[in-house]
Amino acid sequence: MVFSTPIFLFVFLPLTVLAFYAVNRRLGHEAGLIFLLLASLVFYGWWDVRFMPLILGSIVVNYALARVIRPGNGGWLLAFGVALNLGALAVFKYADFFVRNVNALTGLELSEPGLPLPLAISFFTFQQIAFLVDCSRRITAPDGKPHRYSLFVAFFPQLIAGPIVHHRLMSPQLGEKSRQSDISANLGIGLSIFAVGLAKKVLLADNLAPYANAAFDTAAAGEPVGLWLAWTGALAYTLQIYFDFSGYSDMAMGIARMFGFQLPVNFNAPYKARNITDFWRRWHITLSQFLRDYLYVSLGGNRKGYARMLANLMIVMLLGGLWHGAAWTFVVWGGLHGAALIWCRLLDRWLPNGLFGRFWIASSACTFLFVIITWVFFRATSFDAAAIMLQGMAGLNGLGVNPGDGPFIAAIIGLILIWSLPETAQIFYRQIEDGVLKTANVAPPRKERWKPNARWGIGLAVLLFACMIASWSYSEFIYYNF
Repeated sequence: MVFSTPIFLFVFLPLTVLAFYAVNRRLGHEAGLIFLLLASLVFYGWWDVRFMPLILGSIVVNYALARVIRPGNGGWLLAFGVALNLGALAVFKYADFFVRNVNALTGLELSEPGLPLPLAISFFTFQQIAFLVDCSRRITAPDGKPHRYSLFVAFFPQLIAGPIVHHRLMSPQLGEKSRQSDISANLGIGLSIFAVGLAKKVLLADNLAPYANAAFDTAAAGEPVGLWLAWTGALAYTLQIYFDFSGYSDMAMGIARMFGFQLPVNFNAPYKARNITDFWRRWHITLSQFLRDYLYVSLGGNRKGYARMLANLMIVMLLGGLWHGAAWTFVVWGGLHGAALIWCRLLDRWLPNGLFGRFWIASSACTFLFVIITWVFFRATSFDAAAIMLQGMAGLNGLGVNPGDGPFIAAIIGLILIWSLPETAQIFYRQIEDGVLKTANVAPPRKERWKPNARWGIGLAVLLFACMIASWSYSEFIYYNF
């Protein structure tokens, strides 16, 4: 059940919201949470009911481990819990990848398990690893109400593709009955944020997808891609993945707010970044913070010397690339970003302070160009396909056939939107909680943005109407595959 499908928009979401507030009012706060948990499990099971035992078993095991982790046994129990979570992820997501590489290296002909990838396993695995680590660090602790922890993991707005939510953020919210007291504010703000995200997905990302697919599908077929098609395809995908994923994150935040809950900000104008370090502070913020807090710090961070710090950066980005998918193209994508992060650190050390600030236009342009080129490895189905795309972008395959005005117009519109308009978190700056804004380093808007008035209401109603029409032909979110 995709957020942008009619069954979700017109049936599941409105019925769930209405029933939640009805149960909450008649039977109490905890009953409302239990209902929301059941609705979330229905949402997950809608995709493939076979994986219900997996997510339920994961919730039960991690909750039980967190209940018994103590200062004296936290080390081995934590290691066991992390290994258990990563083991399940490895079996379902990386078993085929491992067997293929063993066969390639040894000449064996081992059979690939061919296990289907459970929906959201990458996200709920990382979320629960963070929970166990935070419990061992005494940052958070499970309470005596298992349904609250279960809802923290399975809450359907963030379950499928994030943002990666921490227990220390959600646990206090689940206990605050007052969050459901102002229903009109929750619905008004939530629906407005949701509308912006839905527009990003169905009006922008889905309309950019054909231009990206035209180039990458040609490369996947082994056919040469000309300069025009290669660049329009790469730029279209750069814009598509941003509008698609940030649109999902906005929709998730909006849906959660309809129920009175605040999810983290996951994007903060990443294509305005002045260098790659800045880019990773703005792109998929909750994943970046997870990799920093639970992997980079565990490897030693910057506490064991400069060379070790640079090596840790590369290790983190290589593993971050592999997290996205079981293919070497993702690892190379992560490695390229790791190399760029190292280069930024070296420049900071060798050159005067404030270099990126003084030459911010050139720095931002170089960063955006690097991001476009590296997305080729992320999107390409193989190294051969990536090589064909890069050859085309370098002009080695000639100009090729002019793809027409469509991709150029779409790209110009997309670039104008991302570079001239504020990010969603800035538009709704006054409606998002301060702690969430500070965590994502969201700057205050230059002037007052969203207000609950007629002008905004009419504008969002028109936007929603356009989205509803477009939603009858839909596509899955890109990050649903991760």
